[in-house]
Amino acid sequence: MISPGTSILKVIPASPASRAGLRPGDRLISCDNSRVRDWVDFIALSSRSTVSLYFSRGPLHRRVNLKRRPGVQWGIELEGSQVRGCGNRCIFCFVDQQPPGLRKSLSVKDDDVRYSFLNGTYITLTSQQTDEAISRGFSSLHVSVQTSDPHLRGRMLGISEPAEILPQIDRLADSGIEIQAQIVEVPGWNDDRELESTIADLFDRPNVKILGIVPVGLTKWRKDLESLSRPQKQQAEQTLKLVEKWQVKALSQKGTPWVYPADEYYAITGKEIPPASYYGDNSLAANGIGLLAEMISKCRGRRFSRGGMIITGTMAAPFITSIVEASGYSVVPVENNLMGPLVSVAGLLSGEDVLNIIKQYHTRDETVFLPSVMFNHDGVTLDEYSIETISEKTGAKVVSTNSIWELS
Repeated sequence: MISPGTSILKVIPASPASRAGLRPGDRLISCDNSRVRDWVDFIALSSRSTVSLYFSRGPLHRRVNLKRRPGVQWGIELEGSQVRGCGNRCIFCFVDQQPPGLRKSLSVKDDDVRYSFLNGTYITLTSQQTDEAISRGFSSLHVSVQTSDPHLRGRMLGISEPAEILPQIDRLADSGIEIQAQIVEVPGWNDDRELESTIADLFDRPNVKILGIVPVGLTKWRKDLESLSRPQKQQAEQTLKLVEKWQVKALSQKGTPWVYPADEYYAITGKEIPPASYYGDNSLAANGIGLLAEMISKCRGRRFSRGGMIITGTMAAPFITSIVEASGYSVVPVENNLMGPLVSVAGLLSGEDVLNIIKQYHTRDETVFLPSVMFNHDGVTLDEYSIETISEKTGAKVVSTNSIWELS
């Protein structure tokens, strides 16, 4: 029986696919004689410079050969690439506590094992996701664990039944699939003894290659949701102490610290940021782990001889201030009025908040430097301001920067 394949939604003009005669509406059935169920299969099968595609067009079936030069895309957009939604109601879900009026993509709740493998997004790891990962031979996944207690985990995920995680991890281990794990620490729920128990369970599983601990993010828009709190200084100190204890054990048994706390724990406690070498190759930077250490390390010894206004979130501002001290730069922290004061990272600054700060503090002819993490791939903030819009409304020269060391 011939596989129904997956429909071609779009063919880019002047692309290898276009030159081969493929059209929107054709159904791609196989690539080099291997079945194509969706875009993930096609990505995995089409890494070479030549491919043979078998497709259907109505009742007709055809085969074409495609060639491309290095760096050139095939020019095909397939159906099924839409992210799979999440059916949970996690007590800490950030989507549920966002203000209205943000760009639409921010309201998407995803829980897609394919994106976990390809893009590093975190998933719940259900039994079905485990089945798919094994059947497709995914080599690694990013998993949001929270707790190894199935009853507590079910309550944290907002579902009416226990949510097992360890059996799924063990099944992945049997198939040679590695995991990068994450725990969102929620005081009163999965902290203290519960956190240590979960760390211990994950430590005993060799396919859990690294573990990040991050504090729960809370906005001022938590309407009709579970009452939660952020880790305060004493709680954050306890978490750091617990992590450090397990790091000592991990260094002796695994050869790496293995478990890492988010940078926010150091900001909350005022403790010194570890050296960049502490994080090794650091695959957890997207979770806000090790970014401050990298910044401090790369800026050490640099001379900041130029000047301008550096805008950032309240968490990073003290560290950036110490780096550019005695230079022509001023550092202006932005209180997050859109999300609330508990949101302190630069990546969640709104265009409106930044615009108001520039109007308040900007001096004539002073260049304003904004963190690039404020903007998505389309160059807009979460409330859809572009750099051009901010510049136009403030009259300032506004520049996006990827890192502070670029300003030296």
